[in-house]
Amino acid sequence: MNTKFYFFSGKGGVGKTTMAASSAVYFAGLSKKTLIITTDPASNLADVFEQQIGHKITPIEKIKNLFAMELDPDMATAEYKERTLSPLRGLIPEESFAVLEEQLNSPCTAEMAAFDRFTDFLQEPAYEIVIFDTAPTGHTLRLLELPVEWSGVIEKATKEGGGGQTCIGPAAALTESKAKFDKAIAAMRDVSKTTFIFVLRPEVTPIYEAERSIAELLKLKITSQELIINGIYPQGACDNPFMLARFAKQQEFLELIKNKFTISITLMELEPGEIKGEDLLIKMGKKLYEQTLKLKDYQPIKINADKDKFVVNDFPKIDEKIKQLLIPQNGNRRTIFFAGKGGVGKTSVAAATSLWVAEQGYKTLLLTTDPASHLSQIFEQDIFDYPTVINNEKNLWATRIDTVKATNEYKEKILVEARQKYDEQRVMAIEEELNSPCTEEMATFEKFIDFVTRKDFEIIVFDTAPTGHTLRLLELPVDWSKQIEIKTFTSTGETEIDKITKSRFKEVIDMMQDINQTTFSFVMYPESTPIEEAARAMNELLTIGVPTSLVVANLILPESIITNDYWKQRQTMQEEYLVEMDRRFTAPIIKLLLLVDDLIGKDKLKNAGYMLYGKS
Repeated sequence: MNTKFYFFSGKGGVGKTTMAASSAVYFAGLSKKTLIITTDPASNLADVFEQQIGHKITPIEKIKNLFAMELDPDMATAEYKERTLSPLRGLIPEESFAVLEEQLNSPCTAEMAAFDRFTDFLQEPAYEIVIFDTAPTGHTLRLLELPVEWSGVIEKATKEGGGGQTCIGPAAALTESKAKFDKAIAAMRDVSKTTFIFVLRPEVTPIYEAERSIAELLKLKITSQELIINGIYPQGACDNPFMLARFAKQQEFLELIKNKFTISITLMELEPGEIKGEDLLIKMGKKLYEQTLKLKDYQPIKINADKDKFVVNDFPKIDEKIKQLLIPQNGNRRTIFFAGKGGVGKTSVAAATSLWVAEQGYKTLLLTTDPASHLSQIFEQDIFDYPTVINNEKNLWATRIDTVKATNEYKEKILVEARQKYDEQRVMAIEEELNSPCTEEMATFEKFIDFVTRKDFEIIVFDTAPTGHTLRLLELPVDWSKQIEIKTFTSTGETEIDKITKSRFKEVIDMMQDINQTTFSFVMYPESTPIEEAARAMNELLTIGVPTSLVVANLILPESIITNDYWKQRQTMQEEYLVEMDRRFTAPIIKLLLLVDDLIGKDKLKNAGYMLYGKS
């Protein structure tokens, strides 16, 4: 069967799942046997189709020819371990089996398992159409790079003279995987088989992210690419000065996109309600593929709108109860995490919060763990992989984790320790393991631990990656407290490194579980999928003893814009979900209104902080 593959990617919150699901429904309606798979650890595919899906290929009940699957990282890992170990039971010495089993308990295995399952669907499946609804961009690019990297690692390890070892076992056992990875690479590069569709909104950071992602795919020799610009305001609904100003800004961005990109670009208007269920998905599919509006055929409208008159200067007084959640207590440092679905405004809220607490007189560090973060864009200055002073702010620094640099530093650290303990042959084997793609995750995690245990800041604010990847990062100290050191051979007891590592992990675990030291916050806008995702994450965090202390409801429609039925419908939807949020979350909920302009620059960020937390 000549299968066609579609990848939907982009910054979180831009509508990837909606576009992917609408496409799947459309192709199924053409009598094409269609499979949609989500690789997002915090998937909301089941919410869109309004039925249970899970980690198995499941028929969509009301739509003929359509099947779906939500790739579960934990289940994929368990399956991968069993598939790897089962053929070797009883065939190799017990000691060698124990070595392999220990290696498969490392954090490397989860990442390996997820993309191994992903590449299964890039073979020759029994479907005419396979659609991938992917995780937000940074993690999707990582997933796409892995088959290329792993193929090279296995090839190098199996060459004559090599140790034949990778971080997940002997390379000889992975030769079948190499053939599968090579086939997946060929499929992704074949323009007759695969199309990558980036979904974005006409805003600063999604445009920047799409531009970067397109360049990264070209490095992988993946050239079949398209854009969907989603969430465009209908001109007829913008009949008040505030929304006219927002419409004018969108039109400026459409002009920018038209000049910047040469690939096919489809325009999609913002619907007045949520896109869920069969009827609305069919409607969206027809808009995408039959009633298509292309940017090349559209002339952006130039409108003079005075945005300055909508700047908010009337702020509430500081709420002392909320303030206590943000500042150090009882001589402890304060760590504040902002998490949630991609695109809900985590970075903006984290940046606004860091400015606000720094203004209260506390030495503050803002750190992003998101590989697709845009701190430099919103602060309008370079942010480096070490604490960078925010211009003209005496108490605020910001930093990001540079994964390439962190990985190189991590490799060197492990090799220095290995050279002190092992002979040259064993050191070479460890170096081979460290050349695997898994090392990047371990290095990022190590950097996270370094920052979270720093004593030279009174407050650390974390702008985290989208939910699924944040949960994985936060659960690592608990789940893998004995697996941080990459080992080629089984240990004979607890080493000094193990003791130090466990001590650091205990410090992090104790800190995250203590509400006097840590404030875990979720950012969401009042719609179904961000609420469901945050509620699931909140319950998962409780399993490791981490409570949720604060909720930020973002993008609340101001009363002044409710001037027609379109906005009344959206306001009614928001009000229903605000009630739902109040029911689902026991933590205090604070609101941030929809603003006339993007939160770019310190003045706008500071105003957002005052709107959230008050001003003296």
